[in-house]
Amino acid sequence: MRISPKLPNLFLGLLRAASWLLWRDPVSKTKTEPRPPRPPRRPTLALTNGPIPDEVFAVVRTSWFKQGRTVEVDEFSIMECDDARTIFHYTVGQALRQGADVSVMSVYPPEALGIPRNKE
Repeated sequence: MRISPKLPNLFLGLLRAASWLLWRDPVSKTKTEPRPPRPPRRPTLALTNGPIPDEVFAVVRTSWFKQGRTVEVDEFSIMECDDARTIFHYTVGQALRQGADVSVMSVYPPEALGIPRNKE
């Protein structure tokens, strides 16, 4: 008894079509499901009083986030000058409005920097 050479090829083709129909749906479902949106995080401002050089008004560190994870940390010094307080307010305010966490080290108390104290 002799088997036709076309019969195994037909059988393999049917198996390929059946496997494609069975395994294509789970893959396509996982790709189309959107992630639930994360709630926006609130930026924080931390102020520390400590010794820094006399010519420095404040040392400011900003932590930038994307999807809840830290992606960049910047640190810079604001030097003592006539516009130091204005520079401080602008940079800290912009960073907080854009969603960054801000840490400040200065010899000045919060009231001198224009930051109200929490009344707890």
